[in-house]
Amino acid sequence: MLQNYLITALRAFSRHQLHFALNVSGLSIGLAAAILIGLFASYEASFDQQQPNADRVVRVEQYFSQVNAGVPLTNKNVLNRLRDTAGVEDLLVLEPLPPGAEFRVENNSFRLDGIVGASRNLLDFIQLQTLYGDLATVLQTPDQLALSASYARMLFAEQNVVGKTLQQGDKRWTVGAVFADLPENTHFAFNALHQVKPFTERFTNNTGYQYLRLKAGTDTTALASALQQQYIQMVYPGESADIIQLSLVPLTAIHLNGGLRYEMKTTGSRSSVYICLGLSVLLIALAGFNFVNMSIAQSARRAKEVGVRKALGASKSQIIAQFLTESVLTTLCAAVLACAIVELSLPWFSQLVERQLSLQYFSEFGAGLFVIVLLVGLAAGAYPAFFMAAFSAKRVLSGDLHRGKTAVMVRKTLLVMQSGLSVALIIGAVLLQQQLHYLQSLPVGYQRDAKIQVTDIDSNQLLFKQNSQLLERVRAIPGVQDVGIVDIDITNSFNASMSLSSDNGVLAGQVIPFIGVGMEPVRIMGLDLVAGRDFSQQTSSDWYQPLDDNNATAAMLLSETVVKQAGYASADQALGKVFTTEDGDGRSLRLTVVGVVKDLKVGSARAAQPAPVLICGFTRNWHSKLLLNIDLPQLPAIRDQLSEVLGQSLNIYAPNIELLADNYAAIYRNDAKIAKLVSIFSGLAILLACFGTFGLASFSALRRQKEVSVRKVLGASRLSIVNLLAMEFLLLVLISVAVAFPLTFWLVADWLSNFNQRIVQQPWVYLLSALVVAAITWLTVASIAFKAASTRPAQVLHYE
Repeated sequence: MLQNYLITALRAFSRHQLHFALNVSGLSIGLAAAILIGLFASYEASFDQQQPNADRVVRVEQYFSQVNAGVPLTNKNVLNRLRDTAGVEDLLVLEPLPPGAEFRVENNSFRLDGIVGASRNLLDFIQLQTLYGDLATVLQTPDQLALSASYARMLFAEQNVVGKTLQQGDKRWTVGAVFADLPENTHFAFNALHQVKPFTERFTNNTGYQYLRLKAGTDTTALASALQQQYIQMVYPGESADIIQLSLVPLTAIHLNGGLRYEMKTTGSRSSVYICLGLSVLLIALAGFNFVNMSIAQSARRAKEVGVRKALGASKSQIIAQFLTESVLTTLCAAVLACAIVELSLPWFSQLVERQLSLQYFSEFGAGLFVIVLLVGLAAGAYPAFFMAAFSAKRVLSGDLHRGKTAVMVRKTLLVMQSGLSVALIIGAVLLQQQLHYLQSLPVGYQRDAKIQVTDIDSNQLLFKQNSQLLERVRAIPGVQDVGIVDIDITNSFNASMSLSSDNGVLAGQVIPFIGVGMEPVRIMGLDLVAGRDFSQQTSSDWYQPLDDNNATAAMLLSETVVKQAGYASADQALGKVFTTEDGDGRSLRLTVVGVVKDLKVGSARAAQPAPVLICGFTRNWHSKLLLNIDLPQLPAIRDQLSEVLGQSLNIYAPNIELLADNYAAIYRNDAKIAKLVSIFSGLAILLACFGTFGLASFSALRRQKEVSVRKVLGASRLSIVNLLAMEFLLLVLISVAVAFPLTFWLVADWLSNFNQRIVQQPWVYLLSALVVAAITWLTVASIAFKAASTRPAQVLHYE
């Protein structure tokens, strides 16, 4: 029987080649797009699933409510003291090595990053393959390094480099092991490992990343509360209980819940995965709708076949089985074509989503894909199969193909859903692009164009002492217009905050982020000065100066928001006022306000951030940055000469040089990626909707062909007939618009609420999307209707 079904299906495909081609092409496009998106979503969800006991490992994170900032860093010494808390089984410490001198191998200099101190139990938390040497010995021996395979090749041009040495300033490292490069689907990112520094009783610094392996069944919420209480007592004695919030983030959730400052590498987005899964389901649904519409459109041509089969004794179940077989076979053919499209598209798609994706057919994903293909075939073919199996042999063979209201309602409902989804996706794509453009064009309070920064320079060389000679040498490079010092990447985040008290008593221990800068930051950073003056070389007292063991002074620039927080009526009123704080070395630091600038937006505009202050010559960071205003066309020559100057002055021969504008654009890379995906797949959705409209229009034209012929005999023009047939579909589009507009508005508003700065949804976007879908629908219907209107009436009515 199955063989008979297959033979009949193949004959049907051969007789109705256009119908088969449209069905296969529509399904294959929808499936291919869904597979691509599914591969991306599956990859994003796979991060750190391979780690030992991944389901019981958490990372300890802090959230500072007063500055609205979360960080994945904590103090290892505190966590070491708390490792015996009930529910904690073990502690892993990962402590990044502070930037220092360059590494030298023979006569070559290298600027290495991703060098991390790790506790000896590293392999109990991270799956890591040791290629050469003994990693366990390295993590217990001072001055030894374990290199990744890629670092070993870069430094020594080979992998087995155990016993070789690297010089870093006065320190000599010996390579004790080589490990395989970390896979891409992990949030861990390091290229070299060494023994972590011993635990001490110093609890003030956030030294690195701390991971806990919990005992089975541990209540993470209760444990986080217990750890938070003890953590605050040890790190912030005397402070309020809500100064920080401690959270335990599951290891497998870090990548999708990331986005915090100081992550080891760029993380993903859970909302991105949800959007991708939603797009995948929508595209499969649209492809299924098309199949149903196209099959129903074809039913009139196969009605006599069904009537004859029934007259010859075929049962209803056999008719259903026959059409379901055709449906599944069509879907399988579409799946094969979809896989071919996926294989051809994967290089482009992998580049788009910045992931190395591959389709493994003999895997869980491949098995799931096969099941989905079968389900799509059965689900999409079910209604057409029951629809055609319900034909009455007598009525069909007598030429009566009229169907009831239910069949018409199903077809119209499918078209409404298709049009509504198309409208929603167009609106989403346009608003996503608008929001992204809005974020990138926001006034941020500083200039980011034609600026470069040299990162990871020891603060001892820049801010702990004035290095005027270095700045003059850099300023003398052709193409460099100006140079200054700053201790943060202003496109990323604040690095430090302090408790400030104003002389009028309004601010009393208010935690405010600060930026350590050199001289003339207003000119160099492109800040907007509201009142007062810039830090100046002519006023040496601007620079941070310890007066004695108990007192220090420095000049400070306030932002407008801090002026208001301090209770001053105007920017001019704040000039000359003195704020006090601690400098971190036991001194009372008096900060004199010399100027007021407009508010700065540091990092992303996605969340509200506190306004900072700028302090001259003072920092609490290990490293600082040179910020250069340059003539952008001369950047290649500037890079070369800058490397030479820094090599001669600071022994930095391979400086890390970044474009500030590129760093700012990177903030919204995930959002840009999603906007691109939505735009591309909105186009595919519209294409699939056209297939569905084509199928329904074909059925409508066939059903009303006698009416069309009679109208032509009575003198109707082709255009009037086209508009008559199209009116039914445009009415359905209007209904879809009425449904899609409020739902889309709500969904987009919910997404926009994640941004502190956001656009207002404009009515013209909604109207434009409706017009686009209506125009495409009219053109699709017109292509069928015009053919029907061009048919000679005699060919249709001669049987009458």
